[in-house]
Amino acid sequence: MPENGISRGRIADAGYARAGIAYSPRRNGRTPGHNTAFPFIPCGMDWLAMLPGGGAGFTKEEAERAREIRLRPGQRMWALLPDGCRWLGPVLTPEMIAQTARALSGHSLAARQGELAAGFLPLPGGHRLGVCGVMGKEGLKEISSLCLRLAHQIKGVGREVFPRIAHCHTLIVGPPGAGKTTLLRDLIRLYGENGVQVGVADERGEIAACREGAPQLDVGPAADVATGLEKGAAMLLLIRAMAPQVVATDELGGARDARAVREAVQCGVTVLATAHGRSWEDARRRLFGEAGPFERLVILEQPGRPPRVEVLSGEEGSACDG
Repeated sequence: MPENGISRGRIADAGYARAGIAYSPRRNGRTPGHNTAFPFIPCGMDWLAMLPGGGAGFTKEEAERAREIRLRPGQRMWALLPDGCRWLGPVLTPEMIAQTARALSGHSLAARQGELAAGFLPLPGGHRLGVCGVMGKEGLKEISSLCLRLAHQIKGVGREVFPRIAHCHTLIVGPPGAGKTTLLRDLIRLYGENGVQVGVADERGEIAACREGAPQLDVGPAADVATGLEKGAAMLLLIRAMAPQVVATDELGGARDARAVREAVQCGVTVLATAHGRSWEDARRRLFGEAGPFERLVILEQPGRPPRVEVLSGEEGSACDG
C-alpha cells in the first residue's frame, strides 16, 4: 500500500468515479480501444490576431485545434491540424515574420535574448515560439523562420494510462509534437483528483502556464508549481519545501536532470517525467547510461495514436510503492 493510503486498485475504481471519468478496466489482458474524442480546450493567448493578416483563412475550429504554425519567407503560413496540414494567408516577407515574432513576444525580443539562446520563447497559455535565424555574440540578429507550437488542454487523454502507471516512476517518451506535455499535464491532474500531492517543476511554464501565481492550464487540485527555475533545482526545492508524493517535470535533457531524478527517487518521491526519444534505449543512453530508476515507460509514437505502456521493472498490474 502506498504511503498516502491510496492503492492502485482504489485509483482505478473509486478515483475515476470521483473524477467523473468513465473508466473501462483492462479485460483479458487487453487495453480498451483508444478514444481520441477528448475535448480540446483553447489555451491562454490570442495568438491568431498576431499572425500576418490577422490569421485570415483560419476557421474558428481550425484555430482552436491547430497544433503548429510555421512561418518562412517566400512561403505562405503552414498550419498543422489534427486532420492534416494547410497553407494559409499571404506569401510572407522577412519583415512580416519579424513583426509576428515581436508581437508574440510581447514586443520584448531584445529583453528576452537569454531565452532565445535556447532557440525558443515560452508564451502565455503554455505555447512555445521556436525561432531560427542568424545568431551573433549579442544574441539573435536576424529571424529567418518561426514555429509556433500550440498547447492544448485535452482532459481525459491520460485516463487509460493512469491506472497502469500510478505510483510508479514513469517516463513518457516520444518525438517533438507527439503530445508528451499534454499527457503529462493530464496525469498530474488525475493524481490530484485522487488525493495525491504533486510538485510540478515547470521550468519554462509550459505545463501549468502560471500567471500571477495561478495556473492557466488545469493541473488538478493538488499541484504546487515551481516556474522559472532549472528543472533539477526546482524538483529538489519542491521536495524540501512542499513535501509532494509525486514530482513531475517536462523534457529531461541531460546528466544534471538525471541526477535530480535519482535524488528525488532516493527521497522516496515518485517521479513522472517526459523526454525526447522513441524508446527506452534512446532515453536511457542519453540520460542514465546503463540503468535508470524508471519502472514504467509510456511511448507516444505520433499524435492521435494510443500511448503504449511498457513495464521496465515489477509486474503489470502490481503497485509500485517506491
